[in-house]
Amino acid sequence: MANYSRIKMEGFLARCNDVSLTNTQRGMALQQLFEYLLNKIPGLISRPNSIDPFRSEEIDIAVANTRMNNGLACFPNLFLVECKNWAAPVDAPTVGTFIDKMRNRRVELGILVAANGITGDPRSLSAAHHKVAMAQGDGLRVLFVTIDDVSKLSHSKDLAELLVDRLLLLIASGTSLGN
Repeated sequence: MANYSRIKMEGFLARCNDVSLTNTQRGMALQQLFEYLLNKIPGLISRPNSIDPFRSEEIDIAVANTRMNNGLACFPNLFLVECKNWAAPVDAPTVGTFIDKMRNRRVELGILVAANGITGDPRSLSAAHHKVAMAQGDGLRVLFVTIDDVSKLSHSKDLAELLVDRLLLLIASGTSLGN
Protein backbone atom coordinates (compact mmCIF):
# COMPACT_ATOMS: atom_id res chain seq x y z
CA MET A 1 0.00 0.00 0.00
CA ALA A 2 1.16 3.55 -0.66
CA ASN A 3 0.58 7.15 0.32
CA TYR A 4 -1.25 9.34 -2.16
CA SER A 5 0.48 12.48 -3.34
CA ARG A 6 -1.53 15.37 -1.89
CA ILE A 7 -0.19 17.60 -4.69
CA LYS A 8 -1.42 15.19 -7.39
CA MET A 9 -4.77 14.77 -5.70
CA GLU A 10 -5.26 18.52 -5.31
CA GLY A 11 -4.37 18.97 -8.98
CA PHE A 12 -6.94 16.37 -10.09
CA LEU A 13 -9.57 17.79 -7.72
CA ALA A 14 -8.92 21.34 -8.99
CA ARG A 15 -9.48 20.13 -12.57
CA CYS A 16 -12.63 18.27 -11.48
CA ASN A 17 -14.07 21.54 -10.15
CA ASP A 18 -12.71 23.97 -12.78
CA VAL A 19 -15.77 25.52 -14.44
CA SER A 20 -13.60 26.91 -17.24
CA LEU A 21 -13.12 23.31 -18.47
CA THR A 22 -15.72 21.43 -20.50
CA ASN A 23 -17.90 18.79 -18.88
CA THR A 24 -15.87 16.16 -20.74
CA GLN A 25 -12.58 17.53 -19.42
CA ARG A 26 -13.90 17.65 -15.84
CA GLY A 27 -15.21 14.11 -16.23
CA MET A 28 -11.85 12.94 -17.53
CA ALA A 29 -10.13 14.56 -14.54
CA LEU A 30 -12.36 12.55 -12.17
CA GLN A 31 -11.63 9.37 -14.11
CA GLN A 32 -7.87 10.01 -14.04
CA LEU A 33 -8.01 10.77 -10.32
CA PHE A 34 -9.82 7.53 -9.51
CA GLU A 35 -7.52 5.50 -11.74
CA TYR A 36 -4.52 7.05 -9.95
CA LEU A 37 -6.04 6.04 -6.59
CA LEU A 38 -6.79 2.48 -7.72
CA ASN A 39 -3.34 1.96 -9.22
CA LYS A 40 -1.73 2.55 -5.81
CA ILE A 41 -3.44 -0.58 -4.46
CA PRO A 42 -1.12 -3.56 -5.06
CA GLY A 43 -2.54 -6.18 -7.37
CA LEU A 44 -4.91 -3.90 -9.27
CA ILE A 45 -4.32 -3.42 -12.98
CA SER A 46 -6.49 -0.91 -14.84
CA ARG A 47 -7.34 -0.12 -18.43
CA PRO A 48 -9.05 3.20 -19.15
CA ASN A 49 -11.40 4.23 -21.95
CA SER A 50 -12.38 0.96 -23.58
CA ILE A 51 -15.02 1.10 -26.30
CA ASP A 52 -16.82 -2.00 -27.56
CA PRO A 53 -16.37 -2.99 -31.23
CA PHE A 54 -19.82 -1.62 -32.09
CA ARG A 55 -18.97 1.76 -30.54
CA SER A 56 -22.16 1.60 -28.48
CA GLU A 57 -20.69 1.45 -24.97
CA GLU A 58 -17.63 2.91 -23.30
CA ILE A 59 -16.08 1.61 -20.11
CA ASP A 60 -14.28 4.33 -18.17
CA ILE A 61 -12.00 1.95 -16.27
CA ALA A 62 -11.80 -1.84 -16.42
CA VAL A 63 -9.93 -3.35 -13.46
CA ALA A 64 -8.25 -6.70 -12.92
CA ASN A 65 -7.72 -7.72 -9.31
CA THR A 66 -4.82 -10.15 -8.93
CA ARG A 67 -5.38 -10.18 -5.13
CA MET A 68 -1.76 -9.57 -4.12
CA ASN A 69 -2.26 -8.89 -0.39
CA ASN A 70 -4.04 -5.74 -1.41
CA GLY A 71 -6.94 -5.42 0.94
CA LEU A 72 -9.41 -6.18 -1.86
CA ALA A 73 -9.25 -9.97 -1.58
CA CYS A 74 -13.05 -10.09 -1.21
CA PHE A 75 -13.47 -8.30 -4.56
CA PRO A 76 -13.91 -10.30 -7.76
CA ASN A 77 -11.06 -10.75 -10.24
CA LEU A 78 -12.62 -8.22 -12.63
CA PHE A 79 -14.71 -5.12 -12.03
CA LEU A 80 -15.72 -1.93 -13.83
CA VAL A 81 -15.60 1.74 -12.85
CA GLU A 82 -17.85 4.46 -14.23
CA CYS A 83 -17.08 8.11 -13.44
CA LYS A 84 -19.74 10.85 -13.53
CA ASN A 85 -18.56 14.34 -12.62
CA TRP A 86 -22.01 15.87 -12.69
CA ALA A 87 -23.19 18.93 -10.75
CA ALA A 88 -26.35 16.99 -9.85
CA PRO A 89 -26.71 13.48 -8.42
CA VAL A 90 -26.59 10.68 -10.99
CA ASP A 91 -30.11 9.56 -11.92
CA ALA A 92 -31.68 6.10 -11.99
CA PRO A 93 -31.57 5.65 -15.81
CA THR A 94 -27.81 6.33 -15.82
CA VAL A 95 -27.26 3.86 -12.98
CA GLY A 96 -29.37 1.38 -14.94
CA THR A 97 -27.19 1.89 -18.01
CA PHE A 98 -24.08 1.13 -15.95
CA ILE A 99 -25.73 -2.02 -14.59
CA ASP A 100 -26.53 -3.04 -18.18
CA LYS A 101 -22.85 -2.60 -19.12
CA MET A 102 -21.91 -4.88 -16.24
CA ARG A 103 -24.56 -7.44 -17.24
CA ASN A 104 -23.48 -7.37 -20.91
CA ARG A 105 -19.92 -8.22 -19.84
CA ARG A 106 -20.91 -10.66 -17.07
CA VAL A 107 -19.03 -8.56 -14.52
CA GLU A 108 -20.56 -8.83 -11.06
CA LEU A 109 -19.13 -5.68 -9.44
CA GLY A 110 -19.05 -2.06 -10.50
CA ILE A 111 -17.98 1.15 -8.83
CA LEU A 112 -19.81 4.33 -9.78
CA VAL A 113 -17.76 7.39 -8.91
CA ALA A 114 -20.58 9.93 -8.76
CA ALA A 115 -19.18 13.34 -7.85
CA ASN A 116 -22.39 14.41 -6.14
CA GLY A 117 -23.96 11.08 -5.28
CA ILE A 118 -27.01 9.45 -6.77
CA THR A 119 -30.72 10.23 -6.74
CA GLY A 120 -33.14 8.87 -4.20
CA ASP A 121 -33.06 7.85 -0.59
CA PRO A 122 -30.77 4.99 0.48
CA ARG A 123 -33.07 4.07 3.39
CA SER A 124 -36.22 3.66 1.29
CA LEU A 125 -34.21 2.45 -1.73
CA SER A 126 -35.88 4.94 -4.07
CA ALA A 127 -34.75 6.17 -7.50
CA ALA A 128 -31.14 5.15 -8.32
CA HIS A 129 -30.85 3.22 -5.05
CA HIS A 130 -33.73 1.04 -6.20
CA LYS A 131 -31.84 0.12 -9.38
CA VAL A 132 -28.90 -1.05 -7.25
CA ALA A 133 -31.09 -3.05 -4.90
CA MET A 134 -32.83 -4.78 -7.82
CA ALA A 135 -29.52 -5.60 -9.54
CA GLN A 136 -28.39 -7.55 -6.48
CA GLY A 137 -31.11 -10.10 -7.26
CA ASP A 138 -29.20 -10.79 -10.49
CA GLY A 139 -25.87 -11.10 -8.67
CA LEU A 140 -24.71 -7.61 -9.69
CA ARG A 141 -23.35 -5.14 -7.15
CA VAL A 142 -22.75 -1.41 -7.58
CA LEU A 143 -20.75 0.63 -5.07
CA PHE A 144 -20.82 4.42 -4.94
CA VAL A 145 -17.97 6.81 -4.21
CA THR A 146 -18.26 10.61 -4.17
CA ILE A 147 -15.77 13.45 -4.59
CA ASP A 148 -16.14 14.07 -0.85
CA ASP A 149 -15.10 10.45 -0.15
CA VAL A 150 -12.10 10.74 -2.47
CA SER A 151 -10.92 14.08 -1.09
CA LYS A 152 -10.51 12.52 2.38
CA LEU A 153 -8.16 9.74 1.23
CA SER A 154 -4.46 9.93 2.05
CA HIS A 155 -3.32 6.32 1.61
CA SER A 156 -4.29 3.41 -0.64
CA LYS A 157 -5.31 1.50 2.49
CA ASP A 158 -7.97 4.19 3.05
CA LEU A 159 -9.49 3.50 -0.38
CA ALA A 160 -9.36 -0.26 0.12
CA GLU A 161 -11.11 0.07 3.48
CA LEU A 162 -13.74 2.41 2.02
CA LEU A 163 -14.51 0.04 -0.85
CA VAL A 164 -14.70 -3.04 1.39
CA ASP A 165 -16.97 -1.16 3.81
CA ARG A 166 -19.25 -0.08 0.95
CA LEU A 167 -19.41 -3.67 -0.30
CA LEU A 168 -20.35 -4.95 3.16
CA LEU A 169 -23.03 -2.25 3.52
CA LEU A 170 -24.46 -3.17 0.13
CA ILE A 171 -24.62 -6.86 0.95
CA ALA A 172 -26.09 -6.27 4.40
CA SER A 173 -28.53 -3.42 3.75
CA GLY A 174 -29.09 -3.07 0.00
CA THR A 175 -27.20 0.22 -0.28
CA SER A 176 -23.51 1.09 -0.34
CA LEU A 177 -24.05 4.46 1.31
CA GLY A 178 -23.95 4.77 5.08
CA ASN A 179 -26.30 6.76 7.26
